[in-house]
Amino acid sequence: MRRGNLSKGEVTWHVIIALAILFTAAEAPWTFTFNTRIQMWQVIVDIIFACLFITDLSYSVRRYRHQKKLPLSQQMPKSKFILQTVVDILACIPFDVLFYFFGLGGASRAMKLLRMLRLVRIVKLWGLISSMPIIPRALKVFLVSTGSLILIHWFTSIWILIHPLEAGMDRVSYYIECFYWAVTTLTTVGYGDITPKTNAGRIYTMFVMFIGVGVYGFVIGNISRIFAESARYKEQTREKYAELNTFMKYYHIPNRLQGAVFNYYNHLFTKRLSDNDAKIISELPQALKAELQVYMNMKLIRNLPVFKYCSQACLKEVASALEQKFYSPSDTIIRIGELGDEMFVIGHGVVDVILEDGSVVAQLHEGQFFGEAALLKETTRNANVRAATYTDLYRLSKDNFLAIIENHPDLLENLQNVSTRRASDRNRATSANT
Repeated sequence: MRRGNLSKGEVTWHVIIALAILFTAAEAPWTFTFNTRIQMWQVIVDIIFACLFITDLSYSVRRYRHQKKLPLSQQMPKSKFILQTVVDILACIPFDVLFYFFGLGGASRAMKLLRMLRLVRIVKLWGLISSMPIIPRALKVFLVSTGSLILIHWFTSIWILIHPLEAGMDRVSYYIECFYWAVTTLTTVGYGDITPKTNAGRIYTMFVMFIGVGVYGFVIGNISRIFAESARYKEQTREKYAELNTFMKYYHIPNRLQGAVFNYYNHLFTKRLSDNDAKIISELPQALKAELQVYMNMKLIRNLPVFKYCSQACLKEVASALEQKFYSPSDTIIRIGELGDEMFVIGHGVVDVILEDGSVVAQLHEGQFFGEAALLKETTRNANVRAATYTDLYRLSKDNFLAIIENHPDLLENLQNVSTRRASDRNRATSANT
């Protein structure tokens, strides 16, 4: 069962079941260790959990029956299904309810040991997590921290069984003291303020010490790897900048050109996950690559003023229609007198808007656009637009624009509103100058 095959509802359901198992993993050893009576709140919780596990058993059976329609290679082996079903059935038995209503609320430890049969579900939970191709970082941190606490809790419970609570002692304080012993022993600190008094205690302490070496290394190693993974792309970015810097110095690249290169990479790393995005998806079929590229383009344009309030479906169509184009300094993008049939969005760089007499009337930067009048009406260009720096633009043709607004008139409305605001700003600027 892989994460990619699960809906959000299924994931939420598995999280609920996992929380129920983790609660049992914490509560059942406490009740068993201190041999406490079953309370009404435990009965209520047990009823809720039993209903959850019965529902989950029914869900698992239905899912198995549905899998029989799939190819044999995708079906769960029957033996594995039977084993999981036995585990699920054991988890469904409401022992707290049985103990309480049959007058066994103060049952012996041997009988209360049956309550921990529900913990067998941890095996199934671990199998589900192991089958996930990608485990989110937050889930990794939660699993490592929660698993460590549960393990320490179990070691604490066994220590209390070996060194029982003396009459008149505060149960909570004694548990904290024993938990402290488990932590110091597992982490190999061992202050020596709490020591075993019996042979069984000494043997158990040596066992915990040996286990602690592995557990300590496992926890520290996993936490280090989690944070290292989160910083991996940042480190790659730093390495890229260091390589570029070395390259520039070695070949004596002029400062002007160095600035242009670093500005572009700064733009690239703020807009992309890494400079390796194309390689990440390179092995996929062409159709999948094309669709993924659309979502990459959506991230680039979704905050631009003209597209900011478009629907998700509209944004997806625009991203599919955009054509990326690159220009060097002094390259002409639009010429006066040309019949306009396209608009441009500036992804990176600066362009100059130049009148026929050669005067620069405006400079447009990243996130701005120009040429939109050609999409709204039949018109000729009334100014030259020239790249002032190394520039990459996203071109939207009039044919594509007309096709998109048939299904998404909100794009036309957005463009008209933005174009109207820009015209008003130009008119106010002209009035102020005169």
